[in-house]
Amino acid sequence: MSDDSVPLALPLPRMSAGSVEVTNLYRELRKPLLRYLICLGLTSDEAQDVVQDAFVSLQRHLSSGGDQENIRGWLFRVVHNQARNRQTSYDRRFGEALDGEMDFVADSATPEQVLLRKEKLRRVTAAIQLLTESERECLLLRAGGLRYREIGEALGIATSTVGDIVERALRKLAERCNV
Repeated sequence: MSDDSVPLALPLPRMSAGSVEVTNLYRELRKPLLRYLICLGLTSDEAQDVVQDAFVSLQRHLSSGGDQENIRGWLFRVVHNQARNRQTSYDRRFGEALDGEMDFVADSATPEQVLLRKEKLRRVTAAIQLLTESERECLLLRAGGLRYREIGEALGIATSTVGDIVERALRKLAERCNV
């Protein structure tokens, strides 16, 4: 491990009175951020690197007196941008398979339940891959728990447009998954 890396097992310090407790925020948002990045096409190792970098950036942002309003949206925007940068630099595409990439977030279950979940994930993943890029991004951020306003901020589009895109994406998924 290099001297400039920050082990995530250590709690990050509280920045100032009234600020966000970064450690609790990490515990709350780590898995949703990882899921979002994996759905964008990063490997689990890449996603973990991006999440770690985002929280280091958050710590720097807060310690320099940065805005503390909507930290959740800020983090999703940072990981989204970092994922895009990685995909561009590695000439990656969204069409890569997700098989096995979500295993690290799965609960303990019976083999039958695991098989059913994998089959359902495969069908939904195939349907998601048929959406346009903006539909996919908006839907994945919404599934990650972001509000339309936060999605708009993260992607740089109007809130009303986000609502239209999410609604259209859900209709397409319902049709393709026979729901």
